[in-house]
Amino acid sequence: MIPPLLRLARAIETSLRTGGASLGLTPAQAETLRFAGTVRPDVATIGQLARVLGVRHATAVGVVGPLVARGLVERRPHPFDGRRRVLGLTPAGQGVLVRLERLTDELANALGTLEPSEAAGLEVGLGAIVAALRRRGALVIAAPCAGCIHFLPDATPGSNTPHRCALLRRYLSDAESRLACPEHKPAA
Repeated sequence: MIPPLLRLARAIETSLRTGGASLGLTPAQAETLRFAGTVRPDVATIGQLARVLGVRHATAVGVVGPLVARGLVERRPHPFDGRRRVLGLTPAGQGVLVRLERLTDELANALGTLEPSEAAGLEVGLGAIVAALRRRGALVIAAPCAGCIHFLPDATPGSNTPHRCALLRRYLSDAESRLACPEHKPAA
């Protein structure tokens, strides 16, 4: 079972490395663009990026620096904590992210050739592997608030920020709750 997974991982890595290189990005920089473009702004910190990349804080700073220099990522004031900074995409960075996301089209096309039962089996199997790695702390996955143990939906119905994140101790709008968060912990 491991050899097919390793071959698939290598094929995906090669595709992303080659495609990312065509955009002038290393794999870590490509993942940083995805992070800055998809994670909720209040949790898009260098520390969280380091967790997602599985690297030290200083390494994450080193990955971000060239992206800032190229005008793809910017460091912005944290929306709720004036002492902290968060990462965000510039308009140029958003354009590169769109091009980067197209690199996975080949994989999506290959998955589209599977029979429905094969696709369902693959999804269940890969989901189990991801869950096991996540439980061990070997994989950080950012996900929207729904289904997170910290998420309290409709805590203040009728307001502009009806939901609450118990971990961050703040209220969220509907739009914020649909963005990815690296602190997401699936409910049992």
